[in-house]
Amino acid sequence: MVKIVPSVITDCQEIAENMREQDRIELELSNGYAPLQALVLSHAMSQECNTVLLDDVPVGMFGVVPNGMFSAPWLLGTKGLESLPITLVKIGKQWVEETNDKHPLLINYVHKDNTVAIEWLKHLGFKFIRLYDKHGVGQAPFYQFVRIKECVTQFTT
Repeated sequence: MVKIVPSVITDCQEIAENMREQDRIELELSNGYAPLQALVLSHAMSQECNTVLLDDVPVGMFGVVPNGMFSAPWLLGTKGLESLPITLVKIGKQWVEETNDKHPLLINYVHKDNTVAIEWLKHLGFKFIRLYDKHGVGQAPFYQFVRIKECVTQFTT
């Protein structure tokens, strides 16, 4: 059974120990962080942080970090997430819609070889706007992705 619950700091250890290889590589290349360090920092910096539980075992964490004019959505997980593609897209779409209402400009980066994450982001309505050939501490190829909340303003005179 899948549940989404507010994250607690102890979730970080379980997920870090079992993190997907593509997520580990992405962390190393983007900022040089080890999985536990990245999860603890992301948990602390996020305005909202949630844990995906599969049969009461933490298999992923996700959240959003405000950063001035934009906010950075993120997700790190274990192989357990890959067994839930339909559920994750359904839960993810709802969360992204609600988050995009509060944070009209969502921007982040994904390693070019993190194919599972790239497909998931596409299903959630993110657009890939640029490929940076040399990004992060590893100077590796990363896509920048974005989701902009469509706003309509009406002016009256």
